[in-house]
Amino acid sequence: MVNAHDVAAAVLSELGPMTAMKLEKLVYYCQGWHLAREGHPLFQEPIEAWREGPVVPLLYRHHRGQRIVSEWPHGEPSHLTPPQTATVRWVTESYGRFSATELSTMTHNELPWRVARGALPESASSTEQLNVELMRTYFARQVASVETAVTLASANAALEGVEFDEDWQNKLRDVASGVIDADELIAQEIARIRGDRD
Repeated sequence: MVNAHDVAAAVLSELGPMTAMKLEKLVYYCQGWHLAREGHPLFQEPIEAWREGPVVPLLYRHHRGQRIVSEWPHGEPSHLTPPQTATVRWVTESYGRFSATELSTMTHNELPWRVARGALPESASSTEQLNVELMRTYFARQVASVETAVTLASANAALEGVEFDEDWQNKLRDVASGVIDADELIAQEIARIRGDRD
């Protein structure tokens, strides 16, 4: 059974030395994208919603006090199956160019970390675990078809007490299919709301 140590070792073998914070975030993304691609966790160890973003406490105990991590003798990349290795490789190719700070900021904007934190301010400590099923749903939505993405977004909004009418569902389809950028849609909606108030 692959564990978080093996994944950390695989990430380092792909990219070489990096900050401990960057390693933690890349391991989190490996878990998220493996859940989306394969439907089951890459490793069983919990991920917690710390101030700096998602952290695997098991890994933290071994790199605590280290700024740069060069190797991970506690794990073995060869323990990963071909699909697991493919996930790690895809994540390191897709996210490896970002700094630790950029990755941390990205995770702060993502649903799994935000839900685990609840109403806590960003500066507060937390040991709340990220929900694995929510991670699977969240990352799967990133690669879903247009209709599936709209359905999932509508369902998530409904859980928060917001109903998307047909007009909004069409706007979501435009974003999901690349007709309009999400930031552009938000800007249009802000302008519309401001116009309604004038």
